[in-house]
Amino acid sequence: MSYDIMRLIGNTPVIRLRRIAGEGSAEVHVKLEYLNPTGSHKDRIAYYMIRDAEERGLIRPGDEVVEASSGNTAISVAWIGSIRGYRVKIFVEEGVLEAKLSLIRSFGAEVIKVPPAKGSYTDVARKYAEDHGLLFLNQYDNEANVRAHYETTGTELLKQLDGRIDAFVMGIGTCGTIAGVGKLLREKLGEGVRIVGVVPRGSRIIRECGRPDKIEGLASDLVPGIWKRYHHIVDEIIEVSYEEAIQAVKALIRHEGILGGPPTGANIHAALKVARELGRGIVATIAPDTILKYPHIL
Repeated sequence: MSYDIMRLIGNTPVIRLRRIAGEGSAEVHVKLEYLNPTGSHKDRIAYYMIRDAEERGLIRPGDEVVEASSGNTAISVAWIGSIRGYRVKIFVEEGVLEAKLSLIRSFGAEVIKVPPAKGSYTDVARKYAEDHGLLFLNQYDNEANVRAHYETTGTELLKQLDGRIDAFVMGIGTCGTIAGVGKLLREKLGEGVRIVGVVPRGSRIIRECGRPDKIEGLASDLVPGIWKRYHHIVDEIIEVSYEEAIQAVKALIRHEGILGGPPTGANIHAALKVARELGRGIVATIAPDTILKYPHIL
């Protein structure tokens, strides 16, 4: 039987950590989102954002779609766009690894590098779309981002863990995942479930000034529109340093065989902390992408 490749998005497995979660801690379960087709959970939101725009009559095959992303969303949007017949223009920060840019271009997307002197690459992308009458997906403020994780990621996680989740720990990047999954868990499990956000040390999410650590995929220099709408869902925020995230990445690879990237490391570092605090029960988190996209780290 032949399948539409987009049917491979989602239904990723959940693995319990057996070796790095200490005794006397709650169980820690990790959903391996890097097993989506392009290697990250962003395949879910790219599909949802583009499908939503189609259903609302905002785009049709042959049109140009604009997005601002220096990482996984860029790859996912380029992939979905190539499959569904759209011309994709991606605005990125300067300094993005050339390997990632090459992958984005391999799907036929055009990459526009935005130097710091021109301001936020997100603002530049928005203005370009407005000036040319194009659709700007805007992952940081697009409600379809939240809906993707509410309808798929959260629903899958709840079923896979038999409805037993005491805490959900997730990095705040666009805020779509923690908002969507957190909203669903609140509705299904009530106020007893603990929703914990993870940010790089010094993130603008919690500090107005300073020099935040850079952990790709997590919010450091901007405050997403989704966060402004859904921050009330999050019970607490844990800051993680770049060094702590990388240490967790290496421990996951060596002791658990889980090939997560830096955002995964940040999630795991925080999840283990929450598990120790709880002492019992189940802590769920996500491995958003794969270390294979960051070979220079190892």
